[in-house]
Amino acid sequence: MKVMIGLEIHVHLLTESKLFCRCSSNYDGKDPNSNTCPICLGFPGSKPAVNKKVIDSGIMIAKALNCRIAPEMFFSRKTYFYPDMAKNFQITQYEIPLSNNGYLEVFDKKIRIRRVHIEEDPAKLVHVGGGITSAQYVLADYNRSGAPMVEIVTEPDFIDTKEVREFLSKLTSILEHLEVFDASKEGSMRADANVSLEGGERAEVKNITGFANVEKALNYEIVRQKNLLQMGMKVQRETRHFDADTNTTVTLRKKELEEDYGYIFEPDLTMIEIGKVWVDKMAKQMPELPDQRIERFVKEYKIPERDAKVIVYVDKALADFFEACVKLFNKSEFIAKWIVTDLLKVLNWNGLTIRQSKITPKLFVEFVDSMDRGTITERFGKELIKELVPSGKSVRELIKEKGLPKKIDLESVIKEVIEENKKAVENYKTGNEKSIQFLIGQVLKKTKSSADPNKIREILKRLI
Repeated sequence: MKVMIGLEIHVHLLTESKLFCRCSSNYDGKDPNSNTCPICLGFPGSKPAVNKKVIDSGIMIAKALNCRIAPEMFFSRKTYFYPDMAKNFQITQYEIPLSNNGYLEVFDKKIRIRRVHIEEDPAKLVHVGGGITSAQYVLADYNRSGAPMVEIVTEPDFIDTKEVREFLSKLTSILEHLEVFDASKEGSMRADANVSLEGGERAEVKNITGFANVEKALNYEIVRQKNLLQMGMKVQRETRHFDADTNTTVTLRKKELEEDYGYIFEPDLTMIEIGKVWVDKMAKQMPELPDQRIERFVKEYKIPERDAKVIVYVDKALADFFEACVKLFNKSEFIAKWIVTDLLKVLNWNGLTIRQSKITPKLFVEFVDSMDRGTITERFGKELIKELVPSGKSVRELIKEKGLPKKIDLESVIKEVIEENKKAVENYKTGNEKSIQFLIGQVLKKTKSSADPNKIREILKRLI
């Protein structure tokens, strides 16, 4: 059965103040409902005023996603009666969004962008004594109410979760490079996913956070819909919630139609002319984007394209870290190899980003330089980096604590192994390649894994 997936991605923008008032956009850690004013609480008589920085950011995002930017736009009221909306409507864009008709390439395929528009965030609901469907009661925190967001709506062009994950990874990288988004901020990106199978209605899964959860929600929903259709049952058009504890989706409500929201022109805000001058000004301010940076990394630093994509797409800060390291130690391929393999592995194991870890470019360069000089072996380095990342200690400090492996006469050890394993040596001579792996294992056992397997192989072949 053909799968069709479309995404509605809500992105919090990095601004000092909210979309329509002067309350701070930095609401993390503040007492509930302390970061509010009559405008973001929707008090009668309060008048919103548009934050120009939000439109600037929206234009850059639209340009990066190859969208057509509207020459003029306006805001609308989207009416719905939920506890997270104090004024019972959300100021958003519907009839004329900021931009539309864009695309983002994923695996050499263009994922079409239907629209990019600006809107305010509702309040945060805290479910006490259970989840969204089982809580004993709900608390509302309006600190983030009115925070600026862009919503990026795709066409249903995704056919599997692999494409979705790649799209979200690339989109996040673009937003970080534009410096309009902070991925570390709680709830900074949320996705609504519309899922349908050929011949069935679509269901929408709301407010999924985190790439892994998006994949889990979609995988579950695809299987659920397939099972219904195979049993001859209909898929209902509805809104569902993803439960991260059970990795399942549950019904929230029957899906509303656009007409149910009763969109009307926002009477307290005027039509906004964007125009070519404004768009050109923002285009000139746009930094190097991820695909351009990957291309430059391959050309300038001569690293494999695969390594460049990992470094850039994982985290802009990681790409900045790589370039800082290369300025200090001009062996870019060696640095890239260690970042992509062992450094990322250790960061993931500790649940850290490069910004959260204590490792600096200077420390990392000291580490790779120690291996390049032969002060420590790469095998010992693989153990050392596990301590280096979370501790922030220097290589010298860690070597002093752990102690360097004693220097050994590797050739003598290999001669011993050859003498003790004559049958394996004969098997290798007759063409059995597996035998050399056995011999390498015996050498590693004698050297307590302190020797380099590639060096062992080289000497074994020479002596045999």
